[in-house]
Formats: sequence, structure tokens, C-alpha cells
Amino acid sequence: DSVFWISFAVFILFSAVVATRLLYPVDAWVLRASQSLASEGLDAVGVVLSLPGTAEYSGVALLVLCAGLFFTGRRSLAGGIFAAFLATGLVELAMKTWLPQAPVPEGAARSADPSPLLDMYYPYPYPSGHMLRAVIVFGAVFLFWPNRLLRTTVLVLLLGLAASRVYLGVHWTSDVIGGALLGVAGLAWAFRQEASGHRLQASARKPET
Repeated sequence: DSVFWISFAVFILFSAVVATRLLYPVDAWVLRASQSLASEGLDAVGVVLSLPGTAEYSGVALLVLCAGLFFTGRRSLAGGIFAAFLATGLVELAMKTWLPQAPVPEGAARSADPSPLLDMYYPYPYPSGHMLRAVIVFGAVFLFWPNRLLRTTVLVLLLGLAASRVYLGVHWTSDVIGGALLGVAGLAWAFRQEASGHRLQASARKPET
């Protein structure tokens, strides 16, 4: 329970700071620094690293993950992760519509966003949907399988995706951090729901005295 409430509170506080635009100087500096060694090769790498966070790729990965959980008996967790994915997506949409984060200048974009089927316009860029979706789906994979190589791969993938969103000039660093925080909160909520279900089942099985 504490992980959910702490991550959710940190996300709310961080979003409030973003809304004041106090982080704009830091965001602008990181963007300039990340593009100081820009090249066509790095552009291509950035596009590839962004792919796991697209709605298309992460959506398919989510369905595979939830199906695996469902058929291995963890149905409540499968439903929780699916619900968290949808709910946080609605939060993302609302915040990109109303939270007044300064958009990244159009001239900073290094490449077209790799999301051909679901390319939507939002007034504001906060939070990063790519980071949000990747944290929920691949963060769940990280938690399920305690394999060092797999977990290292997931961490490298998430860090690479985060860096690519800034390098490609489609998000500020604060957008990426906000997306990660919201993803952690959503994932923690899903596991919290499963734990609550287990506690209820255990209470129901206790014999009356």
C-alpha cells in the first residue's frame, strides 16, 4: 500500500511543480546537452528505442502479458494491470489537455514520432505517454521474473527510451519523469489490488470460532 500512496503523492507534487514551469531552465539545458552530438545514426537509434513505448507496441505487449497472467491463475493481477494501463492513459490525456507545460519547440524535433497508427495532437506534452506505458508493461515484467539478465535488459530499455524521448526533441526531461512516476503508481495500484484480493480470500477461509 505504501508504494502506491508514496508514488502517487510524488507524482502529484511533481506535476504541481511542472505546472509552475520552474523546471523549464533545467529542461531546456538537458535538451541542448542531449542534442549537442546529434547525428543521423543517433536519430535512428532514438527512434528504435522509442518503439517499445508506442501505443501499438506496448498495447500488444500488454495483451500478451495479461493473457499469460490470466492463464497462469493470476487473473486479478491481469485485470489490475489492464485497468491501470487504461486509467493512467486517461490521466495522461487529461493532463496533456489541461496542465500548462511549455511545449518543446518544433525546431528541436530530430525525427517523426514512431507511432503511425495513433498519432494524436495534445496542447501540452506532460506526461510522456511512451514512458508511462513502458513502465507499466516492462516494469511488470521486471517484477515477475527475477532473472538478472532480463531485469538488466528491462532497465537498459527503459533508460534508453527515456533518453530517446528527450534526444528526439519530443519531450522535456520533466515529461519523461512524470510519465515514469505515473507508471510506477499505476503498477503499484495493480499489485495492491491483487494483495487486497488475497487478504479477502484468506479472511473468508478462516474458520469461525
